[in-house]
Amino acid sequence: MKKPILIAVAVLVVLLGVKVLMSLGGGDDKALVREALTESIKASKEGRPGGVMDKISDKLTVNNEQVASMGQISSWIKNSKPDIEVLTQDPVIMGDEAQITSPVKVKLSLPGGNDFDKTIEGVTLIFAKESATDWMIIPTKKWRLREVKLPDDVAAQLNPF
Repeated sequence: MKKPILIAVAVLVVLLGVKVLMSLGGGDDKALVREALTESIKASKEGRPGGVMDKISDKLTVNNEQVASMGQISSWIKNSKPDIEVLTQDPVIMGDEAQITSPVKVKLSLPGGNDFDKTIEGVTLIFAKESATDWMIIPTKKWRLREVKLPDDVAAQLNPF
């Protein structure tokens, strides 16, 4: 093999090794949950569905009901760019599950030209540590939003699907 190819392969092996070691360590779960929440909120404000979809479980439920397809959620985020602020972001970790209960400020435009701008009390966000891959080949675990619990009257107002 030529020297540049050997160097490239060696660098790739070192990078993969570092990534595997980092994924084994996992890090502080509270910090990882807060990071997942912060990144997804920022991406939703910017209308970047990819940044949000990576943080949402494909088993997502709202008030115990399966949500619309991931494609519909992605399109909705891209078009409505919801502005969401979770006022308390301190998760309670219970094994492979994390829960945040907090008031949440929500600003968005609903179909029909109606604006929704409220602080919703008592919202519960439940995250789960799910199997995932980094760089499409390295097995890892990621915290993803699996369940949202809203007051029933608010859930009916916010359902865009």
